[in-house]
Amino acid sequence: MVTRCCIMIYICCSLGLPWILEQPGSSLLQYHPDFQRICAKFTVYRVFVWLGSYGGSSPKGTLLYSSCKWIQELYLPLPSDREWDGDISIKYIDSSGHHRVQGGPGLKASQYYPKLFGHAVAQLWERYQSDVKRCVQDTARLISIYVHAS
Repeated sequence: MVTRCCIMIYICCSLGLPWILEQPGSSLLQYHPDFQRICAKFTVYRVFVWLGSYGGSSPKGTLLYSSCKWIQELYLPLPSDREWDGDISIKYIDSSGHHRVQGGPGLKASQYYPKLFGHAVAQLWERYQSDVKRCVQDTARLISIYVHAS
């Protein structure tokens, strides 16, 4: 699945198209050889986002990767004056003494993005729309030139 995603990202990067990829905060994507090749060849921006900063019921850390520098504007510090729902994960020590974490009863409900996060992404997209539109138009022009030259 990661390789397929990397192929799509590579195509977008090659065509100059904007893209955003969301991953859980504990994601190991950055260590995947295909993703590392993309990061070596193209500029990839990364930001860690607390969904709790956008009104989520739990802190829930999320990683965003993108070709768009503006995703870095999504970072907000986690509010320290809030109590969080503690039922999205259960931490325990197993019989061999290893620390473990497993999903708790509230995990399923935490999969939804808070509305404020969606609004923040939409506002940034609109603010930088001319940059995005220019990328798409330039790419369409290049494809058109290539098709007519063939």
